[in-house]
Amino acid sequence: MSWAPGTTVVVQEVWRGRLWSARPVTVVRDGGDLLALWCPRGTRWKTATTPPTRPRAPTRAERFVANLTLCDWVLGDFTWDVETLCLVRSDDWHAVRVAWRDNPDDPLGKARRTFWGWYVNLQEPLRRTAWGLQTMDLMLDVLVDLDLRWRWKDEDELQALLTHGLLDAAVAERVRSEAARVTRIVEDRDSPFGGEWSDWCPEPSWTLPELPDGWDRV
Repeated sequence: MSWAPGTTVVVQEVWRGRLWSARPVTVVRDGGDLLALWCPRGTRWKTATTPPTRPRAPTRAERFVANLTLCDWVLGDFTWDVETLCLVRSDDWHAVRVAWRDNPDDPLGKARRTFWGWYVNLQEPLRRTAWGLQTMDLMLDVLVDLDLRWRWKDEDELQALLTHGLLDAAVAERVRSEAARVTRIVEDRDSPFGGEWSDWCPEPSWTLPELPDGWDRV
């Protein structure tokens, strides 16, 4: 199964058979080993949040642990706030998000957006479905600046899942190994961190992707 450029598909995150999030994206490229997906700023999407029936924990890590343990989360409405091109290859345990910031105050209109850098999201390998893709965020991330300096993000959340038995030790080790592999790619300036995607622009005719009927089917 492959999709033509411009097709809207849904990226779902699924935890123990239950929908954790659903985000509509536009297919940029689906060929060979690379899948490229565009999620523009302003895209409306759904993701898990604490239900109104219990107090909201004070930290993100505690909220993740509570939601994933009790499996009582509700899906809230959110808006994607950064223009993002997501690059993922078959069987990889991560996706690379190429990000741009808007420049609404540019007086000459010459810089509609500015390349911001890369955000590496550690996740389960993508699984294709009839209407999109399924994965699950594995909490650990790698932030990569324009000068290719990198740093970890959300190590505490990964450890919290491990501590509370929500993540198998072997999976956690696989995640850390994948993150280390990514940092070596960054330091070697290999694709996609060489800058070949930094000037990419969507087709002018593309509009904000919207969640289609059936977005909540797992």
